[in-house]
Amino acid sequence: MSRKRVFLDSGVLVAVLSRRDAHHIQARALFDAPRPRWSTSVLVRSEAYSWFLHKHGEESARTLRLFLESLPGLEVFPADEGHHADVCRVLDRFRGTKLTYVDASSLALMAQHRIRVAWATDHHLAIGGAQVFPRA
Repeated sequence: MSRKRVFLDSGVLVAVLSRRDAHHIQARALFDAPRPRWSTSVLVRSEAYSWFLHKHGEESARTLRLFLESLPGLEVFPADEGHHADVCRVLDRFRGTKLTYVDASSLALMAQHRIRVAWATDHHLAIGGAQVFPRA
Protein backbone atom coordinates (compact mmCIF):
# COMPACT_ATOMS: atom_id res chain seq x y z
CA MET A 1 0.00 0.00 0.00
CA SER A 2 1.42 3.37 -0.99
CA ARG A 3 1.67 6.22 1.47
CA LYS A 4 -0.60 9.23 1.00
CA ARG A 5 0.91 12.13 -0.94
CA VAL A 6 1.05 15.43 0.93
CA PHE A 7 1.95 18.85 -0.42
CA LEU A 8 3.91 21.04 2.02
CA ASP A 9 3.14 24.77 1.99
CA SER A 10 5.43 27.42 3.44
CA GLY A 11 3.10 28.12 6.38
CA VAL A 12 3.45 24.62 7.80
CA LEU A 13 7.23 24.84 7.40
CA VAL A 14 7.24 28.07 9.39
CA ALA A 15 4.92 26.53 11.99
CA VAL A 16 6.94 23.36 12.53
CA LEU A 17 10.20 25.27 13.01
CA SER A 18 8.88 28.28 14.96
CA ARG A 19 7.84 27.45 18.51
CA ARG A 20 6.00 30.76 18.81
CA ASP A 21 3.81 30.07 15.78
CA ALA A 22 0.12 29.57 16.60
CA HIS A 23 0.14 26.27 14.65
CA HIS A 24 3.42 24.90 16.02
CA ILE A 25 1.95 22.09 18.14
CA GLN A 26 -0.34 20.89 15.34
CA ALA A 27 2.46 21.10 12.76
CA ARG A 28 4.85 19.21 15.02
CA ALA A 29 2.22 16.47 15.42
CA LEU A 30 1.89 16.17 11.64
CA PHE A 31 5.63 15.72 11.17
CA ASP A 32 5.83 13.30 14.12
CA ALA A 33 3.04 11.07 12.69
CA PRO A 34 3.68 8.25 10.18
CA ARG A 35 5.55 9.63 7.19
CA PRO A 36 3.58 10.40 4.02
CA ARG A 37 5.09 11.00 0.58
CA TRP A 38 6.06 14.67 0.87
CA SER A 39 6.03 17.08 -2.06
CA THR A 40 6.59 20.80 -2.33
CA SER A 41 7.88 23.20 -4.94
CA VAL A 42 10.96 25.26 -5.50
CA LEU A 43 8.70 28.32 -5.12
CA VAL A 44 7.41 27.21 -1.69
CA ARG A 45 10.97 26.46 -0.61
CA SER A 46 12.02 29.92 -1.77
CA GLU A 47 9.08 31.62 -0.04
CA ALA A 48 9.77 29.85 3.28
CA TYR A 49 13.52 30.49 3.06
CA SER A 50 12.91 34.19 2.46
CA TRP A 51 10.47 34.35 5.39
CA PHE A 52 13.02 32.86 7.80
CA LEU A 53 15.87 34.96 6.41
CA HIS A 54 14.00 38.26 6.80
CA LYS A 55 12.23 37.46 10.09
CA HIS A 56 14.91 35.55 11.98
CA GLY A 57 18.17 35.77 10.05
CA GLU A 58 20.51 33.59 8.07
CA GLU A 59 20.87 30.79 10.64
CA SER A 60 17.10 30.27 10.78
CA ALA A 61 16.96 30.17 6.99
CA ARG A 62 19.77 27.62 7.04
CA THR A 63 17.83 25.56 9.59
CA LEU A 64 14.87 25.48 7.20
CA ARG A 65 17.12 24.40 4.32
CA LEU A 66 18.62 21.60 6.38
CA PHE A 67 15.18 20.54 7.64
CA LEU A 68 13.90 20.20 4.07
CA GLU A 69 17.03 18.28 3.07
CA SER A 70 16.40 15.89 5.98
CA LEU A 71 12.87 14.91 4.88
CA PRO A 72 13.25 11.44 3.35
CA GLY A 73 11.93 11.25 -0.18
CA LEU A 74 10.83 14.89 -0.42
CA GLU A 75 9.92 15.64 -4.03
CA VAL A 76 10.53 19.27 -5.03
CA PHE A 77 8.68 20.32 -8.16
CA PRO A 78 10.38 22.83 -10.47
CA ALA A 79 8.88 26.00 -11.92
CA ASP A 80 9.44 26.81 -15.57
CA GLU A 81 7.66 28.78 -18.31
CA GLY A 82 5.21 25.95 -18.97
CA HIS A 83 4.32 25.93 -15.29
CA HIS A 84 3.87 29.70 -15.41
CA ALA A 85 1.07 29.23 -17.94
CA ASP A 86 -0.63 26.77 -15.55
CA VAL A 87 -0.27 29.28 -12.70
CA CYS A 88 -1.87 32.01 -14.80
CA ARG A 89 -4.84 29.74 -15.52
CA VAL A 90 -5.28 29.09 -11.78
CA LEU A 91 -5.00 32.82 -11.00
CA ASP A 92 -7.69 33.56 -13.60
CA ARG A 93 -9.92 30.75 -12.35
CA PHE A 94 -9.80 31.96 -8.75
CA ARG A 95 -9.77 35.66 -9.50
CA GLY A 96 -11.01 37.69 -6.54
CA THR A 97 -9.62 35.38 -3.86
CA LYS A 98 -6.33 37.27 -3.36
CA LEU A 99 -4.45 34.11 -4.25
CA THR A 100 -0.67 34.55 -4.26
CA TYR A 101 1.42 33.40 -7.19
CA VAL A 102 3.03 30.74 -4.99
CA ASP A 103 -0.35 29.41 -3.81
CA ALA A 104 -1.61 29.36 -7.41
CA SER A 105 1.54 27.46 -8.34
CA SER A 106 0.89 24.98 -5.54
CA LEU A 107 -2.71 24.48 -6.67
CA ALA A 108 -1.55 23.86 -10.25
CA LEU A 109 1.06 21.34 -9.12
CA MET A 110 -1.36 19.57 -6.79
CA ALA A 111 -3.86 19.20 -9.64
CA GLN A 112 -1.19 18.03 -12.08
CA HIS A 113 0.18 15.41 -9.66
CA ARG A 114 -3.23 14.49 -8.17
CA ILE A 115 -2.23 15.46 -4.64
CA ARG A 116 -5.36 15.78 -2.50
CA VAL A 117 -3.84 16.64 0.90
CA ALA A 118 -1.92 19.77 1.86
CA TRP A 119 -0.20 20.73 5.06
CA ALA A 120 -0.72 24.47 5.24
CA THR A 121 -1.72 27.11 7.76
CA ASP A 122 -4.06 29.10 5.54
CA HIS A 123 -7.20 28.21 3.60
CA HIS A 124 -6.01 28.91 0.06
CA LEU A 125 -4.99 25.39 -0.88
CA ALA A 126 -8.46 24.14 0.06
CA ILE A 127 -10.07 26.11 -2.79
CA GLY A 128 -8.80 23.47 -5.19
CA GLY A 129 -10.60 20.76 -3.24
CA ALA A 130 -7.71 19.49 -1.11
CA GLN A 131 -7.95 18.53 2.53
CA VAL A 132 -5.81 20.98 4.50
CA PHE A 133 -4.09 20.18 7.80
CA PRO A 134 -3.64 21.30 10.51
CA ARG A 135 -7.28 22.18 10.95
CA ALA A 136 -8.07 25.34 12.84
